[in-house]
Amino acid sequence: MEALKVGRSIAFLRKRYRMTQRALADCLHISDKAVSKWERGLAVPDVSLLGKLSVILDTDIESILEGNIASFDVRWNGVLNMEYPEGIEASTLFYDKPAVYLQVSYFMLAGITNIHIRGKSSDVEWVKEHLDSGKSLGIALSYGEEKDRNDDITGTMQVHGLSFLYGKDLTKSFRRILYGAPSSCRLESYQGIPLGIQFDRTSAMCQRTGLKLERGVVAFPIQSLQDLHTASSLIHLIQQAMNESIYSLPEVAYHRGLLCDVT
Repeated sequence: MEALKVGRSIAFLRKRYRMTQRALADCLHISDKAVSKWERGLAVPDVSLLGKLSVILDTDIESILEGNIASFDVRWNGVLNMEYPEGIEASTLFYDKPAVYLQVSYFMLAGITNIHIRGKSSDVEWVKEHLDSGKSLGIALSYGEEKDRNDDITGTMQVHGLSFLYGKDLTKSFRRILYGAPSSCRLESYQGIPLGIQFDRTSAMCQRTGLKLERGVVAFPIQSLQDLHTASSLIHLIQQAMNESIYSLPEVAYHRGLLCDVT
């Protein structure tokens, strides 16, 4: 491994989450001088720290070791197509969160902050009323006609329909696609079931392939009210067992470095 490339990757990812060298060092129970040496290419992290470092920086060990910082600095747009099964709307609660919050959280977990929203007028108006421009979450929401795509956009993450996804490695799975996947892809559950999420790169030469999520991520499409009840029960159980509020957009924004404080 090249120490300077590894150090630049650590510095880039640390700053993305607005962490100081001291904060990162405290999480790893080491000195901030050690972090400084990594980032200047004077040393590399001990193998025993790589796993925890990858968790803190929301990436995988390979991305840190490869040190390809150019692949981190990419820009993606998001497009949310609010297409719901009969009886479900953007405002329909999945235990204690509106359906659209699940979908928006997937973009935020992937680090995509420019999201265009479209769907039937009643759903769009509900989202406008409750999320507005998205500024309070550190994101930018647009509605109506799609904006022109900038030349420096790497690709577009699109969400069609509604799926339940939960797992501690979900963010890493998204990031691996954005940073390193060589082609466009359609996300599938571990069993090969399409989840209505696709990543389209701007290159016309890219062909879309199916990409299965790893074991440990619970993922299934919501196609009926029974699926909604199943997802609601899972959210309830997870929140009780883990003592955390999943799909809370302010918390996702905070932990992804989009906000300084949870309001």
